[in-house]
Amino acid sequence: MFSPRTVFAFLSLALVLGLIYEWNSGSKSIKLEQSVLVQNSAGLSGYEKISNNSLDLYIDKADGSIKEAFLYEKERGDGLIKTRLMSNDALLKFYFKTSISGFQNSIPFKVISKTNSSLVLEGADPNGNILEKAFYFEGPNTVKIDDSLKLASSSFGSISAFKTFYRNKNKSIDYGVSFSRDHLAYSTSDDVFNDEQITSITNREDYTGNWIGYSQKHFVVAVFDKNNQQKISLYPQDENGVYRFGFSEEAVPTSGGYVSTTSLFLGPKQKTVLEPIAPHFKYNLDLGFVYGIGEFLIVVLNFFHSLVGDWGFAIVLLTLAFKVLLSPLQIMQINSMVKMRKLQPKIQEIQDMHKNDQQKIGMEMMQLYKKEKFNPLAGCFPMIPQIPIFLAMFWVTREAFEFRGEAFLWIPDLAESDPYMVAPILMGAMMYLSQLMMPKPPQSQGMQAQISRQMMIVFPPMLTLIFLFMPAGVVIYSVINMALSIVPQAIILRSVSPNGG
Repeated sequence: MFSPRTVFAFLSLALVLGLIYEWNSGSKSIKLEQSVLVQNSAGLSGYEKISNNSLDLYIDKADGSIKEAFLYEKERGDGLIKTRLMSNDALLKFYFKTSISGFQNSIPFKVISKTNSSLVLEGADPNGNILEKAFYFEGPNTVKIDDSLKLASSSFGSISAFKTFYRNKNKSIDYGVSFSRDHLAYSTSDDVFNDEQITSITNREDYTGNWIGYSQKHFVVAVFDKNNQQKISLYPQDENGVYRFGFSEEAVPTSGGYVSTTSLFLGPKQKTVLEPIAPHFKYNLDLGFVYGIGEFLIVVLNFFHSLVGDWGFAIVLLTLAFKVLLSPLQIMQINSMVKMRKLQPKIQEIQDMHKNDQQKIGMEMMQLYKKEKFNPLAGCFPMIPQIPIFLAMFWVTREAFEFRGEAFLWIPDLAESDPYMVAPILMGAMMYLSQLMMPKPPQSQGMQAQISRQMMIVFPPMLTLIFLFMPAGVVIYSVINMALSIVPQAIILRSVSPNGG
């Protein structure tokens, strides 16, 4: 069996190597510079631009596709004012195109009309069929595309409309590094939310559902139909390393042609923004298996933010609120610690009397606990409800757009790890203090005591290493929660002597 020191050494090595890998894969400053560079290159390819002050779209007249898309950021002081969600260059190939079966324009589309927020293109195929494509915004994060096909003759055949994303496997362009994950996301009639790596698509897959898109940290891009389920198709990579995924549907016949309307979402993972888009679209805000708790935390955090206007202080108020609600459990924990401290002389007496008979010590301890009506596990019960809350806070601060770029005290971004490592170190130090205040376990001698002492040394640094990777928001929550636990424990336990005073 491995000793605690060996286990800790392996865990420490793995975590340090992971940290080194993360730093080597591109530091935050380098990624930020890359994001700013990408932002400043917008429109250099000669695409047609439309904007609604929330989104900038760049449309290629060669095939009528949306080749670049930028979403404006929050107010920032680092030069980044918008993030690129779609692109078609060496860094990332990710664009969207609607098409009509049987139609292939022989020359680039021409501009029929254009305003700042809308664009109408027209193209023709060798048979004289004309396709008109209209791009316009519907709200801050939704783009509409109307395809209208005018037939030169009635023998065009069956008409289908395709609404397709084209993407390679490269990672999205963003400055974030903490727990950043890119993945396909879609909803089907069998499963309300599916997510998988694009590289896992090795054969064509077909489903029916209301939406399909691609998710990255804080943002999602998707084609959707709020009212009707459509055929969803996913294709493996082609010879150029490009994957395809999207909708297909029958175009609606009109007098002399066919029409099709497409809805495209490009926006932040924000609960109030995602919910009205389409059925189950809110699950793009990935809160793991504690989704219900995380959703509740977002509502409460938004309420506190409306009062104080700062997301860091909103986390502080949330922590205080939970501490008050869970105070009966903490009182139970403190009472258990006080009881254990008062029983220490009797426990020591039993250990001294039967120091060579561990079985006898165990039996005598059980009799003592029964006589004193003491449950040694009572001090652990208050920790149980805090576990799902902590997990939910981790997912919320990692995924929710609200925390992106939000500074608090020395921390420049609550959604990223603490660059100065102050909060993780504080957490480790307070964990060590908390362990010092804990009553000694019944087995205060021998191997059990040695393991207990080793864990007191091992666990706080290990916790610090883990928290180095976590979003600063959840670390701040943990630090405040730990401080609010230690202070009353210290005050009460200091007034209690082990002799029952």
